[in-house]
Amino acid sequence: MDNTRASKKIELSEVMLAMDVVDTLRHQQSVVERELQSEDREAELIAKLRKIYADQGLEVSDEIIAQGVQAMREDRFTYQPPPSGIQTKLATLYVNRGKWAKRFVLVLLAIICIWAGYRYFVVMPKERSHKQLARLTQTIETLRSEVLHATVEPGVEKKINALADDGLIAAKGGDLAAADAALKALESAHASINQAYTIQIVSRPGMPSGVWRYPEANRKARNYYLIVEALSPGGQRLNLPITSEEDGAVRSVSEWGLRVDAHVFEQVKRDKAADGIVDKKIVGKKQRGFLTPTYSIDTTGAAITQW
Repeated sequence: MDNTRASKKIELSEVMLAMDVVDTLRHQQSVVERELQSEDREAELIAKLRKIYADQGLEVSDEIIAQGVQAMREDRFTYQPPPSGIQTKLATLYVNRGKWAKRFVLVLLAIICIWAGYRYFVVMPKERSHKQLARLTQTIETLRSEVLHATVEPGVEKKINALADDGLIAAKGGDLAAADAALKALESAHASINQAYTIQIVSRPGMPSGVWRYPEANRKARNYYLIVEALSPGGQRLNLPITSEEDGAVRSVSEWGLRVDAHVFEQVKRDKAADGIVDKKIVGKKQRGFLTPTYSIDTTGAAITQW
């Protein structure tokens, strides 16, 4: 066994020396180009190589040098790239798998981020909007049915259906704000229909019972208003949604100005001036099942909420 190891060691050393010879030949390119032109001059090349190694203090046999020269001729120790083909490409991909894996992970992360952003900022808001519009549609239909069932006032059915239809059209068109506004109007109508109250003139110390205003369109004319409030059957003051004819805003108020003719205003003025109290305070009533009050005085029903 020792002899076998020694033999392998010698063979390996000879191969290494032969490779070194080839390397030396490559570095002595001018020598190679001259001496390898003919086999007759190979002996001279071997002699020169022997001298090169001797100058370096190395003793290399002619046999080893000859092997190196032959290997140089055959390009035995020269790297030859593998032929191009699918196997070569697959092998190259496998060798560089670490680099490609990193790139793949980065691309995958970028795709995930883009997908997540699209999902969060585009898809989810649309889904929420669709669900909200679907709920609004169902609520409007349900509320329409409840309001129509509760009302007994002639003509209100047409108004309720118009409100509901506007809301449904807005929901179908994706207009969330318009659909929500229609729903709120229906809710207000529903609440009002189920209420019963009395409308009376405010007659308290320090509080006006009427005011007059100059209309914007005609500064020579006057608009007259009685300051009124709504009381429940139990005597509680109610807050009602009142639309101002001056700016169109709807405000929830406990007192508002009810527009009347000048002669009605003067009657109330004289009534209060007599003893400081308005004796005929009741001016209207709103029954359950009705959307609009009925008045015992001449009035258009127009109102103001600020004075």
